[in-house]
Amino acid sequence: MHPAHRALALLVCLAGGTAAAGPDTGSERLRVVDAAERCAEFWRRVPGATPERQARAFEELLRASHPTLYTTDVLGLDAPLSKSVPERLAKAPARFRPDPVRVDEVRRTLDADLQDAAAQFRKTFPGFVSRRPVSVVCSLGAFDGGTRKVEGASMLLFGPDVIATIRPRGFNLRPFLEHELFHVHHEALHPDAPETVGASLWEEGLATYVSAALNPGATHDEISVPDALIAEATPRLPELAGRLLAHLDDPDSGPVYRQFFSGSTEKAPDVPPRAGYVLGWRIAEAAGKTWSLAQLAAMTPVESRVLVEEGLRTLAQSAAGDPRSRSTEKTSSERRTSSTK
Repeated sequence: MHPAHRALALLVCLAGGTAAAGPDTGSERLRVVDAAERCAEFWRRVPGATPERQARAFEELLRASHPTLYTTDVLGLDAPLSKSVPERLAKAPARFRPDPVRVDEVRRTLDADLQDAAAQFRKTFPGFVSRRPVSVVCSLGAFDGGTRKVEGASMLLFGPDVIATIRPRGFNLRPFLEHELFHVHHEALHPDAPETVGASLWEEGLATYVSAALNPGATHDEISVPDALIAEATPRLPELAGRLLAHLDDPDSGPVYRQFFSGSTEKAPDVPPRAGYVLGWRIAEAAGKTWSLAQLAAMTPVESRVLVEEGLRTLAQSAAGDPRSRSTEKTSSERRTSSTK
């Protein structure tokens, strides 16, 4: 599994030290730590400021109160932060600079939004447990949501500045939040899942499928696979599926993972950025015709690996209308159904 999606462990007091705490029993409120109280003020100060003043604003407004969160690992920056923070701000296009008013709106409602999403999520996954608090962090463009290493363990984080930039007022956040909550739940079920391209296809595809299934009527943007991505990737799915078959065991730190699951700054990338989400979603969607969401989530890495490989072969064979794709899908479905009896 990619480092951006890991299990959550012991409760951490993010204002400074560490303290042990009992796990969420499955019905308690999520523990949400607001480490972005001054994120809006940061974004008010930094436009047009010198690099020195930008670095000072980062230190005073953000890092001073939450040193365990505002680190190179969490923000994806090189040391020293006094240099890398201004460099990131300088590279960010103007359209990706958030409106401070919107940043504060998102930050102030995230706790309630997360509690609402978790309550619905537990109706389908009653065993959902979060063993660390969820943290709201001024991510400086690094992420809207995902997990990062905090003091050696993984924690679910949300960046209100990025959410404010890419999700306008009136946007339904619940599918996006439940996508991230599913990653927490899935990792808790399979803490030793391999960190490979194949595993990522399943994990991201299933999280996307779950968020869509739990939110009927949600738009493609709201389930994090925008119309533009679907339009670009869909005609190429057979080709892309065939290409991935040879790379299922590649590490999620390698170039193939980045091609299929990350964004791209290239004008004409070889692979549509984040096409792996569409491929994984299609595979999980097909599997959902046979199994429930809970059954899909419970599948072992060995079982899901079989589904991923079969799903990719079916998609690849559909390129030339190969009739084997239909017979393969039927045979696989029959075999899977019989194995559950």
